[in-house]
This record gives sequence, C-alpha cells and structure tokens, in this order.
Amino acid sequence: MLHKKTNFLLSIALSVLGLPLLLIQPSEAQQPAIGTVQSLKVGDRACYVEVVDDQGENFTEFADFEICQQNLVGQRVRFTYEMGDIQAASCQGNPECAARETVMLITQAQAISEPNPAPQPARSRVQDLPDGNYRYWNGTPSGSVVSDAALLANGGVTFTFNKRGSAITGVFGNVDGEAICVQGQVNGNTVSGFAVQNLQGARVSSAGETFQSFGPSGYLQVRRGRQVSPNIVRYGSASLNLNSLNRINAGSRIPPRGC
Repeated sequence: MLHKKTNFLLSIALSVLGLPLLLIQPSEAQQPAIGTVQSLKVGDRACYVEVVDDQGENFTEFADFEICQQNLVGQRVRFTYEMGDIQAASCQGNPECAARETVMLITQAQAISEPNPAPQPARSRVQDLPDGNYRYWNGTPSGSVVSDAALLANGGVTFTFNKRGSAITGVFGNVDGEAICVQGQVNGNTVSGFAVQNLQGARVSSAGETFQSFGPSGYLQVRRGRQVSPNIVRYGSASLNLNSLNRINAGSRIPPRGC
C-alpha cells in the first residue's frame, strides 16, 4: 500500500538522520470503506484485518478484537473506523507495558453480500461501563438478577470483575469448577492481558506462542504459560472474549485487586 510504504521509508530516513520518529497515520479516506476480507488474525495489540478493496489494492488494518470473532473471511464488507488507543509497538507484546498509541480502528464490519442488510442494534460494550464491580454469564437469564442456586442449576461460565477505566481484574471459570484470575485492558468486549491460575495440580496448557482454550467454553484463550510453583501457573498472554456473555447481578463475591 503506497501510503504505508511511504511512512515506513520516512521513518527509516528520520532514524538514520538521528531525528525523532514520528507516528504517521493515514486518514480514514486512505483506508478501504468497502472490501473483501482475506484474513482475520488476533494479535497482541489488535485484531488484524487483511482486505482487498474493489480496485484490487491490499490493506492490513487494525480492528477491535471482537471483529476477529466475526465470520467475515471471504465476504464483501463495509467498514466503520474510529480513532482508538492500542498497545504501543515498542511494548513488543509485553501485556504489562502501559505505553499506548492512537490509530484508526475498524469498530464495525457489516457484510453487504445481500442487498440492503438490516442494521443491527448496538450492544452495550464492557469498555463503556462505568467503574465498578460486574458479573457476566454465558447463560440466558430471565431477568437481571440470577441467584447462586439458579447458576448452579444451569451451569456455564462466569466472569466476575472490577473495572477501573480500561483496566479489568476478575475471575473467570465454571460456575461450579475450575477458575483463573484474568487481568488486562478492555477493548470493546475483549480483555487482553495475562492470567494466573492458583489451583492444586494446575498445569500449563500452552507454553508457546499458540493460543489454547482455557476450559471447553473457548471464551478464554491463553499462551506463554509457565509453572511458577507446583500449584500456580502464569500465562503471559491471555484474551477473554465477553461478546456473547450476558450481564447479570454482580453477586456477593468481591473481585480480586490483582492477579
């Protein structure tokens, strides 16, 4: 893509001259409003969307993490962009790095293969919640309050967490079983950071760079695990997708302050 190649060459030139590097972002007009999605990849910083526009030009764009959860590959899609903050490239994937940079993000992606698709109602995102304690459940509640007895009777997974700005700390796990502490930053409905399991007999699920599901639900993906002690496993990278979970009453359990 010409404008991205130009920015890259300019950055190299500034570096050689000993001048400070400038982050140069293309305007929304330079990004494809409509195109065919070639691939969706979850990265440490964002969802990466590879797309070919109607003129045959290739683009790779940043997107909210939940875009990677949509079935868009091979479809012609209309994109909506907003300015947003993601982890800085200088962090090199370290989930504890706080450096951020502002980029253009795809926040909505609507397949337009069928004529005049009906607009979908917007759903409240976790990142838009006011600070406080919350609980999400993958079951379908009959009301906003779900008792502990009802949770045990229906099963499933919950995420009980505290939100402070974009910082999230909470416990994800089966209603009546295995759980893990998750801490990170929320973008849309996806929490990205690290996870720590403290459980007798805990074992590493993924020690390498490949994400593995924590438990059968598939909502939490973990990698870069290491055995800290016989009963403690720490995952340096974790991604928790809350997009299809439902908000219920926070309950009596207080979320942890940290993992």
